[in-house]
Amino acid sequence: MLVRILVYVALGLFVFTALRFALFLLSNGLAGSMAAIRRGTGNLWLALARGLGTAMAADLIALPSCLALALPEGAAGKGVPVLLVHGLYHNRTAWLVFARRLRRAGFANVHTYGYNTFTKDFGAAMEGMRARLDELLGDDPDARVVLVGHSLGGLVCRCAAGDPRFRDRVAGLVTLGSPHGGSELAWLGGNRMARDLIPGRAISRAVAQAPDPDCPRLCVYTLTDDYVFPLDHLRTGRDGWTERVCAPMGHVWMLYSRQVAAMAIGFLAQLKDK
Repeated sequence: MLVRILVYVALGLFVFTALRFALFLLSNGLAGSMAAIRRGTGNLWLALARGLGTAMAADLIALPSCLALALPEGAAGKGVPVLLVHGLYHNRTAWLVFARRLRRAGFANVHTYGYNTFTKDFGAAMEGMRARLDELLGDDPDARVVLVGHSLGGLVCRCAAGDPRFRDRVAGLVTLGSPHGGSELAWLGGNRMARDLIPGRAISRAVAQAPDPDCPRLCVYTLTDDYVFPLDHLRTGRDGWTERVCAPMGHVWMLYSRQVAAMAIGFLAQLKDK
């Protein structure tokens, strides 16, 4: 019985992941982005295979953690605090691997922000984010924070960094696989937060209206993102950002990728040196 259940789970994951990649191909094909994806990946079919494989692996890791209670944070160390913000349908456990790599690289003051994406809207996420920043920054006018967000979390970070209360208090901003222009997959969203990620709707408008902070900004994305498409929606479309493409992989796998962590750590290390 257990083996049969596991087979059904694996089959379900494969079908769901394959459907996302089929929509990825359709969306990017209609947008005229496939030529750029072919050039960027070198071997499109190998890249898609890698994307499919890493997406399924990430789902096997992420789905159980979504149902788990977010683990308590460890004691914060010295240095500018780094605040990690998860994406849609996830929680603070999204950062278990990434945060460990940050700490091993010497970033001792690592924190997370968790928010409800199932029954709350973007406004509630931003309200909680502002409260979390007030908690971290306190009353010290010289205090600064580094913001790192995956997927929707990157948009939360962008809007918080553009808030007049915090715009001059952000030391660095990193987004990983964020739908800066929304995502056409959001048309299949089952709740308000997801549907507000449809291009041109509430979240996209909020991000477009938010000014950028005066600090270094990094946008990392993959050419085989199975949750954010078409390709241009992964880009910020603004000057002043450093945009880097990582290896072909699934959207959620960016949380577990050594390469993506190394990109972020290298960027944050430059901030420490300033």
